[in-house]
Amino acid sequence: MRKTAISPVFALLLLMGCSTATACAEATPATPAETIESPDPQTARATEKQSCLELLGPDGQGPLSKISSAVIIRDGTSGVALSAEDARPLHDAVLAVAEAAPEDISQLVKQFSSPTENVLRKAENPDASWNLNVDTWTAAASELQNRCEAYTPPT
Repeated sequence: MRKTAISPVFALLLLMGCSTATACAEATPATPAETIESPDPQTARATEKQSCLELLGPDGQGPLSKISSAVIIRDGTSGVALSAEDARPLHDAVLAVAEAAPEDISQLVKQFSSPTENVLRKAENPDASWNLNVDTWTAAASELQNRCEAYTPPT
């Protein structure tokens, strides 16, 4: 592969008489890999919208609402009022959204999924520690609710 990449550069040097490889590289058209543009803001917005719609659910009772309602934070302690059976589909749905979402939303969604992740980990190993960072989770939940508010389905 290196040979094929180097050969055109040398051929250009010979044909065009460029004094440096950099000058020739600037004079040659860009390859498709070099012309990748940043995503269109409208496209990114649509992806954010789709992510929010999936989190909100068609009736406004999607994973965002269900997980937020199930998390219990009191006096420095936290918990989740969900069984592992109820947490699994919510966790899977949230991870699917995170996978398809734009990077900034994806990170928020992953942080938001930590309560259900903890429930599942504890179900698999009751001796596992509970690792919910309340501040991080609260910030992620608030940010997602704020960003997705514009896409809330009418009631």
